[in-house]
Order: sequence, then C-alpha cells, then structure tokens
Amino acid sequence: MPIVTPPPGRADSYSGAVRRPPGGHPILAVPAFVALLVAAGVGYWWFVQRVEVNAGEVLVLVRKVGGELPTSAVEGRELPGAVDQQVVLYPSLLAALGEKPESTRYKGILYDVKTEGRHFYDPFLWKRLKFLAQQVKDDEIGILVRKFGRPLPPGQIVATQPDERGPLADVLRPGRYNLNPFAYEIKRVRPVVITAGNVGVQTLYSGRDPATANAYVVATGERGVQPDVLPPGMYYNNLYVRRIDSIDTRSHTIDMQGDDAIRFPSNDSFEILVDCTVEYAIRQDVAPYVMVAIGTHDDIREKLILPYARSLCRIEGSKLLARDFIGGETRGALQKRVFEGLKEQCYTQGIEVRSTLIRRIVPPNEIAGPISDRQVAGQQIMQYENEMKVAESEARLVEQQEMKNQNQAVGQANREVVTVVKEAEQGKSVALTGANQRLEVAKLNLEAARQTAAAILSRGQAEAEVALLRFAAEAQPLHDAVLAFGDGETYAQYFFYQKLGPAVKSVLASTDGPLADIFKALSHAPPGGAAPPKPPPARESRGAAAGGAEAKPAETGGQP
Repeated sequence: MPIVTPPPGRADSYSGAVRRPPGGHPILAVPAFVALLVAAGVGYWWFVQRVEVNAGEVLVLVRKVGGELPTSAVEGRELPGAVDQQVVLYPSLLAALGEKPESTRYKGILYDVKTEGRHFYDPFLWKRLKFLAQQVKDDEIGILVRKFGRPLPPGQIVATQPDERGPLADVLRPGRYNLNPFAYEIKRVRPVVITAGNVGVQTLYSGRDPATANAYVVATGERGVQPDVLPPGMYYNNLYVRRIDSIDTRSHTIDMQGDDAIRFPSNDSFEILVDCTVEYAIRQDVAPYVMVAIGTHDDIREKLILPYARSLCRIEGSKLLARDFIGGETRGALQKRVFEGLKEQCYTQGIEVRSTLIRRIVPPNEIAGPISDRQVAGQQIMQYENEMKVAESEARLVEQQEMKNQNQAVGQANREVVTVVKEAEQGKSVALTGANQRLEVAKLNLEAARQTAAAILSRGQAEAEVALLRFAAEAQPLHDAVLAFGDGETYAQYFFYQKLGPAVKSVLASTDGPLADIFKALSHAPPGGAAPPKPPPARESRGAAAGGAEAKPAETGGQP
C-alpha cells in the first residue's frame, strides 16, 4: 500500500499512513457520475415526461405553476368581467393581460390542444389530460358552445365576439374536430329536412330589432318571422340562430258532414241540411303570415274554412225556397256561389280554396215526398221521351244500315265493272304494246335485211370489179403483145414456139411426118405476109447429144 509522505515540518501531525480510496484515482469517478446523471436524465425524459397521444385523441395541458389570474386592472388595462372565474387561458384573455399567447406567467388550462403523436411535458409542471376527439356524424350537425369568456349581453343568445361565452352562429358539419373539452362543447342536432310539397318558414332569434313593432312578419334580417320561405331540401340550421318550421302547402280537404254538417233555414222557414267538402291549400308566398296569424291546419279549419262556409251557405241558402233544393240546377248554382264567396274571403287570409263540392242536400220531409213524387213522374216522362228517341234512333239506324248495305252492293258492282274495264283496257294496252313492239322489231329486221342486201350487193360489185380489174390487168399484157406482133395468130405462133423450143430434146432426121410438116409450113411464109419471127435457139438435151431423136411437147399453161 503506498504511503503518503507528510510535508516537511509537520510530520508529527500524521500518526500513520493514509489509505487511497478503492477503485482507483478519484478523477476517474467524475465521468462515471456524469454518465449516470445523463442516463438518469434521459430515462426521466423518456419514461416520465413522454406522453403518447393515440389516433383519435387530443392532449390537454394544465399549467400547475404560475400566478393566479388577477381580479382587477393590470397596469392600467381594463380586464374583461369575471376574470377570476376563468380557467382557460384563451388568446384574447392573455392579450387583455398584456401577455403573449405562449406566456407561462399564469397557471391554468391551455387553450390549444396537442394532436396525435409523441409529446414531452414534465408531470411536475403540467397536468396532462387525454380526451377523445369530437366527432360529428353524417346525419347530424354540431352547434359549438364556447365555455369561456364574458357573459352575453342581455337579449343576446349567440356569441358574436371572440371573448363572449355562449353558442356560436356557425355550425359544424359532419367530420372530426380536435377541440378542447374545457373550452368548447358540441351540441349535436339533426339537420332540418323540408320534404316535397312543403316550405320552410324561418324565425330569426338573432338579428337587429324590428322596425315595426307587433308585426306578424318582419323585414328580412330583423329578429322575428322572415317573409321569405325555404324550398324543399336539407338545411344545416343553428337552433340558437333561427328556427325553421315546415309548412304543408299541398291540397287538404275538409268534410262538413255529420255533426259538422251545415244547417240553415230556407226562405219559407224549412230547415235544410247540407253536406259539403272544401279543398284548400296554403299559399306559399304568404305561408309565414298564415303560420303566425292563423296557425296550423286545424286552426285553418276551425277559424277560417268552417265559419266562412257556414255563413255563405246560410246567406245564399236562405234566399231559396225549400222546393228549390230538390232540383239539380239549384244545387249547382248554390255550389258555385258558395265556392266563389269562400275563395274570395280566404284568399286574402293566405288560403287558396281550390274547389267546393255540395254532396248532399236534405230538404224537410213535409215537402220532400210530394216533390220527390213529382220529380219521379217528371223523370218517368223524360224516360219515356228518351225511349221514344231511342226507338227513332234505332229506326234511323236500321234505315242507315240498309242504305249502307245497298251502297255497299252498288259499290261492289261498280268496282267489278271498273275491274273488268280496267282489265280489258290493260289487255288492249298490253296487246297494242306487243304489236307495236313486233312492228318495231319487223321494221328493224327489214332495215337490217336491206342493209345486209346492200352490203352483199356492194361486196359482190366490189368483188366483180376486183375480178374485172384483175382480168383486165392480166389481159392487158396479152393485148399489148398481140398488138406488137400485128395479129393474134402471129403472137400465137410466137408463143407456141417459145413454149415448144425449150421442150424439144432432139430433132428427127426424117423430113416426113407431122412434126416435119409443121416446120415445113413455117419455113414457107405466105405471099405478101410478114416474115415469121425467128425462133429462139433450141436447147439440146442430153438425148440429142447422144444421138437420140425424142421430143416432148411443151405445157402451155392452159393457153394456145
């Protein structure tokens, strides 16, 4: 073990040796301690400060440290009312206190929330609260209610300023909203649906004061019942801003029968009972007035239709006698007058009367029997007259049927005659057309024969002329040769000698015989005649050279 040497002069102060701390030099323990601190800090940061916000959640932070919100003015600034009652540090409040939105001076609930993800906040400084995000379904809407801020002024039900507490005018449509549950609340309501045949009457809860007091319908934008109606559809309506009432503007009927039947005295003091049906509808252009001034359809029936219909029936019915109500014409006239009067009276009240039907009129029994018998008798007379008219009509119908049959027979005969005539005319036309065609064909054949004959004649004449010219051409040299020899006989002898000379192979030595006579005749020219031409030299044949005496006659080619 090493020994520490004491300083000089103070050796007596050490009673023994000093032992070193185990584990080595003390300087080496510093990094280990720092590493331990870093590990502890990282572990604290990761395992203590880390907050995992899952999908569909929001994180609300509450600052634990800081000062309390003041209850009076701060540095001359006028604070909003009931500041000490606020728990949410909303932006307008911090601005009124002269602080920035990220200020950490006061403790309380932060206005903004943190969405999904990983966040790190010290639990000793912050209170960390996780809530589900607000969802507005597809079949509903949300009305946002602000929980912080100053109270609303008297008479105001909707918050219009950013520091006022209460419902907001805008609605939240279906979807997800990351809201601070300490700052806002969502009130879910159904959209207002106005079906076909209805209109929506609007009543504004928030708006300027009406210019005319105690009016059923105010001007557009004023607080009260609006003059404009909404057509059928779906509306995202804020219940704190306006109310929408669906008013049925389709046709409705009111049956006045039984206990509701109309009873009135006639002009001759008999009680008359009338069953009536009225069809009406609310006018769309004045539906707000009808809703406020009259009410529902039950109110329209009790306050408007029944009183007017009864009064009109009594007024018009009291002008007639009891027996007048039995006839159909009187009923129609009464129904028309009641309808016109009821329509005029109700139209000004916003009700359109579309029809009025008097279904039954019950006269008193004292006069109903005799009048009914008279009417029955009159109806029987009318029935007999109608039967007579029917019989006459049937007779005329039979006569017309016979005339129709006769006309049909005549028409059929005429059609047959026309058919025969048409067929004869068509046959004649066809035969005439065929004859004309054959005539034209014969003419064409005749013309063709003529042209063929002319062509044959022309061809014969041309062939004859060609033969004549050929014969003339062949005879011309002969004619010229004959003229050259003087006469034909001389030329014939020349021609004969010319053909005979080359064919003679040998000349016989004997001067007797037919051939010798020919030469003899040629050797003696007739007195006064021309000298015979000199015959061409005869060719000697091989036979003559051999001493043979043989000659062959020459071919004349068909000419002497």
